[in-house]
Formats: sequence, C-alpha cells, structure tokens
Amino acid sequence: METRLLAAAAAMLVVGLALGYLAASGSPAAGTRAPPPAAAETVTVRETVTSTVTSPVTVTVSTVETVTKAVTETDTAVKVEARLSLVDALGREVVVEARPSRIVVLAPSITETVCMLGQCGRVVGADSFSLNIEGLPGNVTDVGGYWQPDPEKIISLKPDLVLACSGVPAQERLARLLEQHGVTLFFTRCDRSRDWSDIMWDVRSISLLLGVPEKGEKLISWMEAVLSNVSAAVANETRPSVALAVYFDEKGVWVSGGGTFQDTMIATAGGVNAFSRLHGWAMVGYEDILSTDPDYIVATKSDPAAANATLAAAASTPIGETRAYREGRFCIVYGDYVNMLNRPSPRAVLGAQLLASILHPGKVEPPAADGGVVCSQPQQESG
Repeated sequence: METRLLAAAAAMLVVGLALGYLAASGSPAAGTRAPPPAAAETVTVRETVTSTVTSPVTVTVSTVETVTKAVTETDTAVKVEARLSLVDALGREVVVEARPSRIVVLAPSITETVCMLGQCGRVVGADSFSLNIEGLPGNVTDVGGYWQPDPEKIISLKPDLVLACSGVPAQERLARLLEQHGVTLFFTRCDRSRDWSDIMWDVRSISLLLGVPEKGEKLISWMEAVLSNVSAAVANETRPSVALAVYFDEKGVWVSGGGTFQDTMIATAGGVNAFSRLHGWAMVGYEDILSTDPDYIVATKSDPAAANATLAAAASTPIGETRAYREGRFCIVYGDYVNMLNRPSPRAVLGAQLLASILHPGKVEPPAADGGVVCSQPQQESG
C-alpha cells in the first residue's frame, strides 16, 4: 500500500510540473498562429521529492523530473528518473539510480527469490550453485563459488546491481573492491536470516530494488498462507525433539542450532530443536547426538543413492544406537527437498511443510517436488 501511494504521488507531481510549466509559458490565442521559436528550448526541473518508509524495509524513493519544450509551443516531453535508496542487511545505504537490467546474484536463495518474482531474465551472472535453478537464462555467466565469488568476472559483466549474501565472509569482503570499480552491491539477510520475517524482508527489499513491489507482496502473501496452513495442522500435536543435520563429517555432524531460520522452521513444523542451545550451525560429535537422543534426526543428501548410503553408514556409528534410528525416525531427505530445507528463500516455507509431514505423518502432506525421504527401518526390541 505504501509503495503504491508513493508511486501515485510521484506521478501526480510529474503531471503537475508539466501543466504548470505550460501555463507559465502561455499558449496562443484562438484563431491565431504563434510564431515559431528560434530554436528548441529545454528546461530541466531539478526538484526532488523524497518519501521514506521505515517499516518493514527502510526505503527512500526520489524522483527527478525533466521537462523539455520542443519545436512547438504545445509539445512537451516529460522524463522521470527514479532513484531508490535502501539500507541493506549490513547497514549500508545503497542507492540504485534506475531500474536495474543487469543483475548478478551470489547465492541460490537470492536467485530463487529473483526468479519467483518473475525477474530471472535480468540475471547476467550467478554463483555456481545457482546455475541449475529453473528459469535462469542459459547464457548466465558463472561468477564463481558461493563461498568465493570471482570479483574480476563480476566487474567484467558491468552489472547495474549485485545482490549479495550477508553472513558469507568472502562476499562481505568483496564490497569495497567492487564499489571501487563502480559496482553497486546490496546485501540481503540471506545466511543471517533467523526467522520468517528476515526471509520476507529479503523478498520485499529485492522486489523494491527490481521495481516490482506488488509481486513481492503477492509472494509474501503466499508464504504466509503456507505457514498458516502448516501451523494450524500441527497446533494440537505433541512436539517431538528434532536434530536437523545439514552435513555429515567423519568426526561428527553439522546441526542447525538456535538463531537460524531452520530453528524457526522446526518450530513451525511442530517440533522442538534438540540443539537450540547452540548458536548458528555447529559441529557436534556422534556421541553428542547419542546423549541428546532426539525423537527425530533429519539429514539431507543430494540423491536417493547418497541417501541410502548415508542410512547404511549411520548404522555403524553411535547414530545407529539412537532411539530415532532404532524406531525408524532417522530420515534422509534428497532431491529438491534439500533446497527447501537448506535455503533461506521463499520456498523455505515448503521446507516447513515437508518437515511437518515427517514429524506428523497424516496431518500434513509433503509438498509436490522432485524429491523424496528415506528413513531407517524400525527395529524390534530383543527380549
């Protein structure tokens, strides 16, 4: 609503300036011909209107109107140049001079957001993990890894805007170098996202930067509807403890702790994070998993073969002794389901739906996607 009001106000100002200029310059009387001007005349009106919206995204919209008086007294052209100023996730004020047409994206969650807003066609460069995202043009340049993007490749693309991921040290270090070469960066909350409001903040910010705020609000409304449905379905259910393992290592497991968007995802899905006492993503030993002994252990792998291999390998570790493994609740998610669980994009709400379908079978249906879930086989107690 605020965005539409700002746009309407800017449009009214432009019309008013144009009409006022014509009135001041005068018009020929009826039935007479005005003498042609000696030459075309251009008048530039440098009047800037600034409006600020402080919640939920701090944004300043400025317009500069240029009125040109052409070869006849009645022909007038009006050019409006919009400047958008937003404060990004690192607290930097970022000014975008015009609607950006050449964008570089540095994280899969950002790329998914841009594409879900219907703006994939503007992307000219992307991190290597984003290249297989549906809708991305086939000629997009690979600008390097998510953890180590290549500044020279980014600069060579002459982007109007780079959408970067806060929480990734290499990307944060890039800012000064790229700005020295005239490249505009905006940092999304991305890996620093702690809850749904942070992911929605990214959606709003990106939609404003790309000039499609209505699409941003529509996408947020869809997210809210999915979350509402999941929350209602599990509201009266028992909340099991869950360890969400994002990576297995020979020494232990990386789990999602407190202060992560996945911690919020677990709560929405009707569970309790077994490692909420830890901050961020943390490595825990296999013995820590056993001593915590969560009701569910959910891990991610790329494909069914890797999922089944992990399931088999876990049996020879202390994970095989956990209650979750013995009771058939050690589950491996694979395929596109992995992206839903691990990326702080709008599709993370489908990750919450997926997780709820695992924790509360029969209460929530898993989302439709090219993915699957395999779980350990329940073991009969000897006795």
